[in-house]
Amino acid sequence: MDFPIYRKYKGIDVWFKIESPKHFTEYKLFGDELQQLEIVAKIYPEVQFINDMINCFEDRWEIVNEHDFKAFISN
Repeated sequence: MDFPIYRKYKGIDVWFKIESPKHFTEYKLFGDELQQLEIVAKIYPEVQFINDMINCFEDRWEIVNEHDFKAFISN
């Protein structure tokens, strides 16, 4: 798989840039402020969460492209 890949939660503006099977950054808006949280997976539940995002497990995430991701984080 080629990284980075991009996902977002369905129905809400929480976006993810997945850099590797053990590293991602979450982006979300609070008012006018874009917040980001970087996660480096160190324990199994974190690794599994990333795997679930990659595979869109239980239809919770949408696949998004780099262009749409960059448009979201630049607003």
